[in-house]
Amino acid sequence: MKVINLRLHYPHYQQDTLVEVSEEVFDVLCQSVRETRNYERRKRYHRAYYSLDAFDWAENYALKHSPSPEQFVLLAEEQAERDRLAVALRDALAYAIPTQVRRIRAYYLGGMTQQQIADRERVHNSNVCLSIRRWLCNLRRYYADHHLGK
Repeated sequence: MKVINLRLHYPHYQQDTLVEVSEEVFDVLCQSVRETRNYERRKRYHRAYYSLDAFDWAENYALKHSPSPEQFVLLAEEQAERDRLAVALRDALAYAIPTQVRRIRAYYLGGMTQQQIADRERVHNSNVCLSIRRWLCNLRRYYADHHLGK
């Protein structure tokens, strides 16, 4: 049995505390001390003196840019609302003809202008505008009949 001083291995010990340990534990502690010293030596050699405390702004940056629990809840609620809207849009697109679906996706989801859609499909701008407007009218009528009457 070997005797070790816990104050040398654990920084929170303020006084010398001697403890008898087995050979295996003593070998592990000695190996740990050697690895720590080697690490410190390599750190000095490579001048790697950095951490979150290296700059005044580093820790504050890490703390300010991590979301709080309230922000996680808000983000989850926003994602749920986006999912509900996506389902509603998919249901609404089920009542449109394929040409309207293509134009609506390009206009609302793809961020294209009506003129860009018309140029891509080689039709007049008024055709695209009328197609989207008719779909919106049909959508209003559908929701007025099915969802507001409940």
